[in-house]
Amino acid sequence: MTKKNVLEKLRKAKLGHKRWISYAKAMHMGIEVDDKAIPMLETNCEFGKWYYNDGQVFSDLDSYQAIEGPHSLLHHTYMELYTVKNEPVKSGFLKSKSKMENEKKTKLDTLMDQLMHISRILLENLKEFESDIKNMNEFEFNKLI
Repeated sequence: MTKKNVLEKLRKAKLGHKRWISYAKAMHMGIEVDDKAIPMLETNCEFGKWYYNDGQVFSDLDSYQAIEGPHSLLHHTYMELYTVKNEPVKSGFLKSKSKMENEKKTKLDTLMDQLMHISRILLENLKEFESDIKNMNEFEFNKLI
């Protein structure tokens, strides 16, 4: 693993993240998304596979550790958004279908707001980690790997 490889992995992670956010936005707006937009566990995305395996060599860095929480929360929030979006709306015991649809829309809007907030935090944390890697001299970097 080289410094260049790590920086490339982080740039790809940011691009992949932005792609996933665009899927979530499209789905939220009612646009049909294909199977590659289905949410997955944080350990199964391309970045997660690196982060939880080869990336562990950086686990002593605060900027590395700061990524895990928002990354995991982002995946779980997107999974919840996807699940709620795909749940059929039925009238309840004491609620009309229209009322249930309004409640579903409110929940989806709230989840989307949460997702966007988490996304901003995650991107900032990725940027900070990238900066830490960039600012390391070769000796510091090689000592970690």
